Amino acid sequence: MNKKATVSLGNALDIAHAANLKGRLETALHKQLPVVLVASNIERADTAGLQLVYAFIEAVQHQGGSVTWQKPTDVLIQASEILGMSKALNLAYE
Repeated sequence: MNKKATVSLGNALDIAHAANLKGRLETALHKQLPVVLVASNIERADTAGLQLVYAFIEAVQHQGGSVTWQKPTDVLIQASEILGMSKALNLAYE
């Protein structure tokens, strides 16, 4: 059985929720396991939220780990495209 760290992103990936999310992401980072970001409830996303996730992905990859998405919403994917971050976050439409 492969262990993974799962982080739920809640329903808002925005500046108002960034501090709380940062703590959860740091906890996952310290586990040094592959990470699954659960994004099935995202209703709002802004630059601050996406930048936080991008920095987290970079940190995990720097440790040699991986990050995958679980059910990213269209809202999240569209926000990442508008901000030009979809490829960096691996959220580009196929």
